[in-house]
Amino acid sequence: MSATEKDNFAHLEEVGTATQSEVMAYPPPEEMREQAKALGISEEALTPKAGSLADLANKVVFGDIWNRPGLSRRERRIVTLTALAMHGQMAAHGTLHVKAALDSGDLTAEELREIGVQMAPYAGWPLATGFSWVVDAEDAARRRTGSDTTQEDQP
Repeated sequence: MSATEKDNFAHLEEVGTATQSEVMAYPPPEEMREQAKALGISEEALTPKAGSLADLANKVVFGDIWNRPGLSRRERRIVTLTALAMHGQMAAHGTLHVKAALDSGDLTAEELREIGVQMAPYAGWPLATGFSWVVDAEDAARRRTGSDTTQEDQP
């Protein structure tokens, strides 16, 4: 995006950053900036270039779509995970969203497994199996590291 082009989504930047942090269970943006600074990562490297896919994801996907009325965050997460699985995208984005679902307490590993079962006859067994493998791997990693916090454990 050139300096003369207008950013139609600039007003969504702040809410998008906050929502992305919440939805993806990232530390708050200020904390992430401090961690990055401690690692020698510049502020410029953390700021998506205006008009880039990362910038649009922040502003449109998280700043607008995840904040629309009509579905809860949990319901949006279920739709997102199902769509990612159905498009065979579990290796990258799907893994991040499974981790975020568990970290946020929106869904338990048992609920995620049941989503895979429900998905199987409609999306296909291989896609549902791939989804379940990601859930199982993340659940096993959480149990090994002691970071297994399910909805039942939370107040």
